[in-house]
Amino acid sequence: MSRLRELLASAKRGLEPWEPIPRASWPAIAAACGAAEREEIAGRVAALRQELAAVEEWDGDTRDDVWRTLELFEELLALSRK
Repeated sequence: MSRLRELLASAKRGLEPWEPIPRASWPAIAAACGAAEREEIAGRVAALRQELAAVEEWDGDTRDDVWRTLELFEELLALSRK
């Protein structure tokens, strides 16, 4: 069972809802990821790529939000494999 939601919620603790998880926290999150979390992250990356493809070109704000989230999960996946 994946603990990814728990890890992300812990990293968000103390932040405002609109604030992203700081990059400085990404390595610690990735270090806590095991096979189940990597599998969930890979699924989220795939879903985000599909979502990005479906967002209209004119909707720059949504595209930016999806890109930022995609960047987070791709980096977590890369870091967790090291």
